[in-house]
Amino acid sequence: MFRTITTLLTLFALISLQSCYYDKEEVLYPGTTDCSTLNPSFSAHVMPIIQTSCAIAACHDATSGNKGGPFVNYTQIKDKASTIKSQVLSGAMPQGSSLTAAQLQVISCWVSNGAVNN
Repeated sequence: MFRTITTLLTLFALISLQSCYYDKEEVLYPGTTDCSTLNPSFSAHVMPIIQTSCAIAACHDATSGNKGGPFVNYTQIKDKASTIKSQVLSGAMPQGSSLTAAQLQVISCWVSNGAVNN
């Protein structure tokens, strides 16, 4: 009986420690991204990230039929800007890969700065 309880407690501890492994600081502590010195440009910074990580075949390309729809031009991306930000910061998107901390900051600051077409 004692061995079973000890095993269960050990298993519970291991599961508890692993449960936060994929949490991102940006999601856990919103507002920690300092955008005061970063004003990303849509065309120079955001669009290249979207083109290489999101607007690809079977994801958000021009023929996309998935829930998010296509992300091939400014209007489509602007319309989903806050959703894109929350999805990439949570790690839910892009599926099968992840963005770098710098890319996450670019998207986060671009959305926080009004998601302008610059």
